[in-house]
Amino acid sequence: MRRALLYLIQLALLVAAAIWLAERPGEVRVDWLGWRLETSAAMLVVMVLALAWVLAVLRGLWRWLRRAPGEYVEARRERRREAGYEALGRGLAAVAAGDAAEARRLARKASGLLDEPPLTRLLAAQAAQLSGDEAEAERQFQAMRADPATEFLGLRGLLTKALRDGNREQALALAERALQLKPQAPWLLKQTFALQAEGKRWRPAMATLADAAGRGAINKDEARRARTALLAALAEETSDDGEAKHLLAEAIELTPGFTPAAVALARLHAAAGAERKAIKTLERAWNAAPHPDISRAWLGLKAEAPPLDRMRWLQRLIQSQGDHRESRLALAEAALDAHLWGEARRQLQDLASRPTPRVIRLMARVEREEHADAEAARAWLERMQAAEADPVWVCSACGAQATGWSPACGNCSAFDALEWKVPPRIQRIDRPPALLAARAAEPVPEIPPAPATG
Repeated sequence: MRRALLYLIQLALLVAAAIWLAERPGEVRVDWLGWRLETSAAMLVVMVLALAWVLAVLRGLWRWLRRAPGEYVEARRERRREAGYEALGRGLAAVAAGDAAEARRLARKASGLLDEPPLTRLLAAQAAQLSGDEAEAERQFQAMRADPATEFLGLRGLLTKALRDGNREQALALAERALQLKPQAPWLLKQTFALQAEGKRWRPAMATLADAAGRGAINKDEARRARTALLAALAEETSDDGEAKHLLAEAIELTPGFTPAAVALARLHAAAGAERKAIKTLERAWNAAPHPDISRAWLGLKAEAPPLDRMRWLQRLIQSQGDHRESRLALAEAALDAHLWGEARRQLQDLASRPTPRVIRLMARVEREEHADAEAARAWLERMQAAEADPVWVCSACGAQATGWSPACGNCSAFDALEWKVPPRIQRIDRPPALLAARAAEPVPEIPPAPATG
């Protein structure tokens, strides 16, 4: 409405001006360079207006001619950019769909259309990985690494490849460099810590663990357990007994039931002549989590004593956990050494209803040593086939069993993965009765050391 009203006003003014000129028809004469121009005032105004219009048209045409090449180039560039982004998006979709050939085709197309190497290199690397061209993928990631704008993306791609190839040293170097660029990345903190721990770089791992726990990348319980294992690993590595004691004491404070640290600390105290400290350490550990390694270390404090005295010494340790399975087994073994057959049977009778190999060996030993009854010993050994396993150190990562605790699994190198537990039941090979009878006639070996609880 306002535009129409404005148009009518302009038209009215134009008509009024035309009428005013028509009512005042003056004459205009111009002499210039021998030429004379005579016309009316109204015609002169029309000619001036026409000339102004022509000049405006020419000026606009000139400006268009000046801008046209640049606008054409910019329009063409914009069309290429749009086509490039479309190819990039479709390429990423092809990667997600697992279409390697289409992903590589679109990666080449996007690279040709877009002047943005970071995006196209990433797509090209992913497409190469998808198609199995690891050399091309590594080349693209190395190019990204060389560019400060994409260095982190390149490092992440190379880190993933190194982990997949099993090159842990290279992966660690890449992870540490990436961590310098993105120190707040939770996944990177956890990965760097895992690689440092697997590589037995305990002190750098300790610093990374503290940073990861502070940033919430690792929860408090996981951080406490990992720090406990790191302290024990550092104590095992150091040649300074004073430092080792300090590290082990801190580990026990963090995790009172961590038997490997308690046993190691008690042995250091005993070697230094501080028997009272060794006794206190082992008693605290037993009260927290009874374990065969603790009872062995406890008996080791009286290694030269007669068997009966050693049994009485053991009773001091187990009195707070007298009904615990480990207490009964340790006392039964000590009673056998002291030739107290009745006491050994009494300790084993509650465990014999669901015997484990350890109980079976002790019961066979009782039958053989008390009554020289090879038949009864053989009958016990025959039950070994169906017996539930005794607890051992089992790697939670690969399932391998170990005879003792260590910071890293000896089979897969996983850090802090050994757990004291009953291993999964495995298929047993049937043994002929003759073999069982032969075993019954042999001396029953002592139970191999079965490390501490974690």
